[in-house]
Amino acid sequence: MQKLAHRLERLGTETAFSVAQAAAAWKAKGNEVFPFHLGDINIPTAPHIVEAMNRAIADGYTGYCPGPGIPQLREALAEDIGSRRGIEFSPENVVVMTGGKPVITKFLQAVMNPGQEVLYPNPGFPIYESQIEYLGGVAVPYRYVPTSTGFAIDLDQVRASITPNTAAIIYNDLQNPISAESTAAEREAIAQIAIEHDLWVLSDEAYFETRYEGVSSSITSIPGMAERTVILYTFSKKFAMTGSRLGCAVAPVEIAKVLSTLNTNDESCTTHYV
Repeated sequence: MQKLAHRLERLGTETAFSVAQAAAAWKAKGNEVFPFHLGDINIPTAPHIVEAMNRAIADGYTGYCPGPGIPQLREALAEDIGSRRGIEFSPENVVVMTGGKPVITKFLQAVMNPGQEVLYPNPGFPIYESQIEYLGGVAVPYRYVPTSTGFAIDLDQVRASITPNTAAIIYNDLQNPISAESTAAEREAIAQIAIEHDLWVLSDEAYFETRYEGVSSSITSIPGMAERTVILYTFSKKFAMTGSRLGCAVAPVEIAKVLSTLNTNDESCTTHYV
């Protein structure tokens, strides 16, 4: 048998998809399944979105489009994402991608060299650790501790985990899977750590607008953070479009240009009609 690349030994997976296959097989036998295994939405994509996609297909939007996304969408995203976070973004800050997950991989490709360390939350989305290690980095987990209202980041552990070899920290406020939401003080503390140690930050904001009450805040709104933070944004949760694979990165222009080039190398562009 031909030998495969050694880096595959470091590649993890998202076992929720394996569970989903088993659940589908169980449901096909007539059993009832309560689908808590995937971060999916229990409502269909809104009819006007489906109609717009179908109309776009009929109108011929089925070919290539710009690697960083069509200009109209980048402009709309810059306005919407920025206004909800109290920041002014330009279309040049926005790079459209095939969902939110590619933002993780491309962020790491842009800011992490092999052998460098990246802090990530554990428990957390398993693709963080998988991609850090697959790309040759050192995955350094930080934990959450119970509080009277839920969970909080162990800030002392975060501080103790940083070394001169640390390149970035992945921060998932409105956390998956434990639903932890940072207090303003915790968000400020993470920002101060990033600034003090000159770290890049990936702010996973997939669930920014998926809440029953209240208003979400972004670490990018803190002075000094927009220049070092990449926002992971996805249509999957907000618009119940998990299978349509649409998301974006909102990043400093120097990083956005790199992410756009990575798009061109990896999948050329996002599906035009989506």
